Amino acid sequence: MDYSGVRAEVFEFIQKAVKEGLTRASAGNFSIRTEDGNMAITPAGVGYDVLRAEEIAIVDLNGNHVDGPKRASSETPMHTSIMRHLPNVGAICHTHSVYAMTFAVLGKEIPMINLELLMCGAPIPVAKWACPGSEAGGEVTVDTFKQRPELKAMLLRNHGLVTIGANLKEAYSHALDAEVGARVYFQALQIGKPVELTADQVQEVFDVYS
Repeated sequence: MDYSGVRAEVFEFIQKAVKEGLTRASAGNFSIRTEDGNMAITPAGVGYDVLRAEEIAIVDLNGNHVDGPKRASSETPMHTSIMRHLPNVGAICHTHSVYAMTFAVLGKEIPMINLELLMCGAPIPVAKWACPGSEAGGEVTVDTFKQRPELKAMLLRNHGLVTIGANLKEAYSHALDAEVGARVYFQALQIGKPVELTADQVQEVFDVYS
């Protein structure tokens, strides 16, 4: 199979993430499900300032190397676990965005306080601790998403943010919105007590925009 298209897409969005401040250096990792049932993912240890699209790794859903000159991200077990157990997920963004990380290290969920968080399925929970790069990391992530099917974003404890979507554009949008929501919540906490939207108010918004 020609993987140039999916490689170009992963490359495009990881570069956007760097420009938006969602990640930096070689931190974080993005992946996309391929048409032949494999997965394209950012490679391990390659700075995004020097990354080339052709270096995006291709692995199967057990993490075995399929194609590409570079080793797949150390977080591949988390991505492949999500892809295996959540078949509707077509793409994953794992970012090290600063405000999301702030709440991840606090072990504090981000409540439903503004419209940016609406499509993320807020409140955004914090998964229990699992070592980055481990199979356990994939298990806790999958468990958290399965517990709440509407959820599109979650915090990895003391680590970062993970978002999912039907495609990379959608997953990236959730990552951007989650970081905006986290920043607004952080800033609001410095001034006073943020007012959360009620379930009725959330439903009202969905009714208006549906």
